[in-house]
Amino acid sequence: MSTKRLAIAGIIAAALTLTACTGTGTPNPTGSAGETPTPTPSATAITGEAPADENEAIDQAEATIDLLLATQAEIGAAGGANPERYEAVATGKALREFQDDATRIAEGPILNEDGESIEGQSTVEGSLIFEPATGYGQEYEGIANGLVIVPGCLDGSQRKITTADGKPAMQNPNPRNEVEFHVIYNAETKTWLVNDRISLGTTC
Repeated sequence: MSTKRLAIAGIIAAALTLTACTGTGTPNPTGSAGETPTPTPSATAITGEAPADENEAIDQAEATIDLLLATQAEIGAAGGANPERYEAVATGKALREFQDDATRIAEGPILNEDGESIEGQSTVEGSLIFEPATGYGQEYEGIANGLVIVPGCLDGSQRKITTADGKPAMQNPNPRNEVEFHVIYNAETKTWLVNDRISLGTTC
């Protein structure tokens, strides 16, 4: 029974976190804000000098979130392969969470629509969309605006998981949820990284 509860928690987390496309709050080179873009290759991180002001920091943070979600979509489409790619765009709690999700896609268990816990590799189609509402910077390790907090709506309704038995995975009944991404600037590597993603406990 406890295994089933863990599996339920896993699929709900997966429904919220696995997959992605670029958000609408950042310039998108692959398409307009009104269409669903194809995720672009995400082998490199968002790098550069420390932000000159809060607006620049917010732009870099939103671009980093988009890059993380694009990487997530690619890893999901590849059946959870190469989760180490997240290290270029995430750190801390976010890195562990996204890599754990990749492991569930690659190996299971994930609940199917009948509530059965299924081991084995799942397939993923579609993507999760983040719609930033605003953003604000704070000092981080001596860098002005080195931490950017970006609240917004995370929409998992367009992402579909099929478990290894060929059945649709159990879906979160509330696919649109308010979250808050925390993005930090690493002064040593001059890299922006998503450090955390917090569920605010409300739908959107």
